[in-house]
Amino acid sequence: MKRGKVSFVWWMSLIALAGCGKDSAESAVPSTEKEVGAVVEQQGPPKRIFARKHVVKVREAADKQSFRLGYLRAGAVLMSSSDRAVGNESCLGGWYPLETGGFVCNRRDVIAFEGSRLPERQAAQPKLDEKLPYVYGYNRKDGTPMYKRLPDEEEAMMYEGYVPPSAPPPVSSETSQAIELSTGESAKEETAPPTLDSLKAERESVLQRHLVRGFIVSLDREMEKGARKYWRTLSNGFIPYKRMYEMHGSDFRGKELNAETGLALPLAVMMSDNYLSYRLDDKQRLRRGAKPGYHTFFPVLGKSEHGGRVYYESGDGVLLRDRDLRLISIRDKPEEVADNEKWIDVDLNTQSLVAYVGETPVFATLVSTGRVMKREDPLRNHETPTGSFRITSKHLSATMDGDHAVDGPYSIEDVPYVMYFQLAYAFHSAFWHNRFGKSKSHGCINLAPWDARFLFNWAEPKLPAGWHGVFPKDDLPGTRVYIRGETEEG
Repeated sequence: MKRGKVSFVWWMSLIALAGCGKDSAESAVPSTEKEVGAVVEQQGPPKRIFARKHVVKVREAADKQSFRLGYLRAGAVLMSSSDRAVGNESCLGGWYPLETGGFVCNRRDVIAFEGSRLPERQAAQPKLDEKLPYVYGYNRKDGTPMYKRLPDEEEAMMYEGYVPPSAPPPVSSETSQAIELSTGESAKEETAPPTLDSLKAERESVLQRHLVRGFIVSLDREMEKGARKYWRTLSNGFIPYKRMYEMHGSDFRGKELNAETGLALPLAVMMSDNYLSYRLDDKQRLRRGAKPGYHTFFPVLGKSEHGGRVYYESGDGVLLRDRDLRLISIRDKPEEVADNEKWIDVDLNTQSLVAYVGETPVFATLVSTGRVMKREDPLRNHETPTGSFRITSKHLSATMDGDHAVDGPYSIEDVPYVMYFQLAYAFHSAFWHNRFGKSKSHGCINLAPWDARFLFNWAEPKLPAGWHGVFPKDDLPGTRVYIRGETEEG
């Protein structure tokens, strides 16, 4: 998916300003201790660091003008390498060095503390060992309200059409209009499609905005108000519980290529549950075999022709029709790639991705790149750009939203495992479909959830523990990316 108007903002800055907080009394660090790397005599155990803002910038030096190495997200807890701030240049609370590297500003962005008790309530933190880092909800209906706080009964009646157990009052015209909006019943009377701006509520309203059917939100926890049940989102909104259903994503996974798995390129991947395998009988006549199943991988050992059709040989006498599968093949290492350097190859023709170290392929899978519905129409041509690139930033999650002239508005909070390689184009997890091997996106490279997680952790630069985003440096550039071929129209 290609980013429109963004919430990092799909992509580069979800900055929520906050005033200076309060911490235990700390004297200003003497000027002789301001410089990065200054030796400071420790007087106690290193402080713990609690991220209090939605985005906490991690600087290379104890100065807000220094290079931004990456950022933390609210609720993250890390360790400082010191029991005190190292300099207070442009940060009244002083800069704390992190064990993972970099400096954060105390009081303004983080709270330095001791002990096990957290200084503030912690939002849901990403589950990095699971398929998806957060819980995600799919909005079922047009007009679903997202509140700024839990609504009272009257507000629920107004914006949701909620009918309390007691006898409801007559429905006023104003309430009727609100109910129509929340249930989507007035949509058929509107000629102009909604936009993200038109879905926003007035500043003084209890609402943040309305949601269109298909919007996806990241969920924090369940909450109740009277007889009503709501989801609190990670963006601190409140949505009627029954308007959401949880999404879990495809279980499709690519293959690691090594001695342990015994797999090597080329590989064939079946593209439908209905496609058959074949065998030759004793008289070399083609016979139907079993249905291997959607997204089943096969090693490719040879190629032959039978009855004017091309088949791939996969061992044990199994034959697979070429038109029923995607073939993932090896590619020669580009000249500029070093012998032990990581690089990623994406083939638009076969909708496949292979990760390499030097000349050695180490991982192969199917992807969904930008869809080309009509090549000569810019509004219907979302083809992923071809060429040579590098990863320019990595984000554990980033919100992607925008208005599209053909498809209308879209909004997906906290899309997982995002790696940008050119402008708004990125690799990222796509847990809302299972069409890997076919083009699908607005230009980005969609990966199945497990594959996105693998590639994110494999590619450079690595995300330090506890961070939410990281940026390459001159001495640690992002992994090379090569995109080739042409997407099939349709």
